[in-house]
Amino acid sequence: MALDRLLNHHSQSRLDITLDLLLSDASLPKLARNYLISCKVENKSQKYLRLIRDVLSRFLSNRDPLSITRDDIRLYLLTLHESGFKPTSVHIHYRTIKTFYNWLIGEEIISKNPMQNMDPPKLPRPVILPFTLKDIGNLFTLCAGRSFLEIRNNAIFCLFLDTGIRLEEMSRLKLIDVDFDSESVNIMGKGSKGRKVRIGKSARRALLKYLLARGDDSWPELWLTEEHRPLTKNGVDILVKRYCRAAVVSGARPSAHTFRHTAAINYLRNGGDQFTLQIMLGHSSLEMTRRYVSSLGADDMFKIHQTASPLDKMLK
Repeated sequence: MALDRLLNHHSQSRLDITLDLLLSDASLPKLARNYLISCKVENKSQKYLRLIRDVLSRFLSNRDPLSITRDDIRLYLLTLHESGFKPTSVHIHYRTIKTFYNWLIGEEIISKNPMQNMDPPKLPRPVILPFTLKDIGNLFTLCAGRSFLEIRNNAIFCLFLDTGIRLEEMSRLKLIDVDFDSESVNIMGKGSKGRKVRIGKSARRALLKYLLARGDDSWPELWLTEEHRPLTKNGVDILVKRYCRAAVVSGARPSAHTFRHTAAINYLRNGGDQFTLQIMLGHSSLEMTRRYVSSLGADDMFKIHQTASPLDKMLK
């Protein structure tokens, strides 16, 4: 397929799905290709375009989109499940197919979504453990030295824990994104949606120390390697896992997402609310943020209630 050749030929960072290739991709029905074009016109990310193409290519193989029934979709999802697909992957297929049919309705190609009133596949609720204070202390001890890499990694960990930004967002940061005057960092999130996140005193201090150690501004990227080349997303991921192993992190998963989870939980424990947390994390819906709220327990409620007692505040 033309798109497959393109994917194999270019690196992910330079990949661009062109309209000509969408139109010439014979593996997809015309309606699916038109949907991809519509998503591209709406400036959806390359990652999202590839996801749509892959899902619809599999789902619509030898099928007419307009003749598919709800039972066909249920059977397809069941086949994915029995083929060993993870529940999260099956759920992604469900969401992608439903969005495609919603688009068909919006374009007045069909009048009824075959997935209307169809419940999504249930997802297991994994217990995501945050880093403990001991874990965090060990991580910072490992990068408490004066070398360039230690100063850089300390700043990365501080920014992860203070803002809860995603791995890809961290790796995309530019020098111009850091604004010490407004105590903030500009983030380019999922779907090319930008947001501004505040950085506290400790994170600002760590960032300033890193910028002084970095010295030059020959690259627009914020994070540089020891050879003063841009640090990639994969590079950030590797250093996080390496430090977590060296810090003997136990229980929590050694990943950048655990930093995000730790930041979210502690934001709530320190009195933050789920609505502002949604803005900080860049969630498109409050439902996604509530997963972090569900991790709180009675002890957390008691602690917050000491300063947020409704009656005490009324009578004070």
